[in-house]
Amino acid sequence: MQGIVVQCMAKMELGGSQKRIIELMRETGKDGYLITGKGGRLYKEVKDEFKERHITLNYLKREINPIYDFLSFFELRNALIKLHKLYGNIILHTHGSKAGVIGRITSGSLPFCYSIHTVHGYPINPYINPFKRSIYLNAERIASLFGDTIITQAKMHIERSKKWGIGKRNKFYHIPNFIKYEDFNKIMIKDSEDIVIGTIGNLKPQKNPMLWANVALEVTSRYPNVTFIYAGDGPLREKVSKMTSFNNRIKLFGWRDDLPDLLSKMDIFFLPSRWEGLPRTVLEAMASGLPVVASCVDGTPEVVKESLTGFLVNPDDIESYINKLKVLIKDKYLRIKMGKEGREKVKKYFSYNNIIKKTINLYNQILK
Repeated sequence: MQGIVVQCMAKMELGGSQKRIIELMRETGKDGYLITGKGGRLYKEVKDEFKERHITLNYLKREINPIYDFLSFFELRNALIKLHKLYGNIILHTHGSKAGVIGRITSGSLPFCYSIHTVHGYPINPYINPFKRSIYLNAERIASLFGDTIITQAKMHIERSKKWGIGKRNKFYHIPNFIKYEDFNKIMIKDSEDIVIGTIGNLKPQKNPMLWANVALEVTSRYPNVTFIYAGDGPLREKVSKMTSFNNRIKLFGWRDDLPDLLSKMDIFFLPSRWEGLPRTVLEAMASGLPVVASCVDGTPEVVKESLTGFLVNPDDIESYINKLKVLIKDKYLRIKMGKEGREKVKKYFSYNNIIKKTINLYNQILK
């Protein structure tokens, strides 16, 4: 490469977009830098692994704060100028809405900096109040005027961006999420009639954990052989815990580092999100041979094929979630069939080596 690639994100929580950044850092090697704000479950891990190639910005926060946002613009700009003096031209690859807005505006002020922004899912949806939605939408529109390229994980986000007036002057590329398929192919042969329905994700409004709890309570009341497990953490954990504390077949595990092993113990994967990009956990579940019951939002239908690899449900339709889970609970052979189809789909279309090369090739094209 003739120059460097700088990944940028506000906070290194444990999630699919953060994992993708770490993988891109490993692929770019000495030609890659990472800029983040402080905090997050993965912050210490990336600090330890990438050392001087990880730069921390004190004012870059995920929450909206006009003063901190203003200061983080100058903080990021100074960091990029220093890197330019050492390495020459820079690709600034931003992830997440906050880093995407500040990063693209900063990049537009620097002639040596080219911006790529990856859409991991827009926070512009009916579940937030109209005032906030208007702020997010206009911030995206303004930031895209300073940007050069937008990558979407879901194809539908290209059309949605254009419909909303985001990225009119940008180039668009569809590069879906990906996983290392071979890490998630451990499948346990189970003789027991007990069924484990699992979910992995943040306990935040996006993932709809209150609905998850209601579904789990109803299903376990009907089927004494079913257990629900949720691996993840977040601000709604306490509420979910209070709702389900009397039921010993609903378990909240917190974050887990042994996801392949945990997935191998599940029979069905359940993800009732209100919005998504293209969920990495669904790919991991399918690679583990699990049928998926998920909400029909954003990029999820591009992965889960109705009645072939799982079932898709409108996000807040509790009864439909219960009915689809019931079908899979009662039909072991359908679970196995859907799981097999899902594994083949992930292997063919979402494998790590094929897809990460698309991003690296894009970096090389731009730097040349």
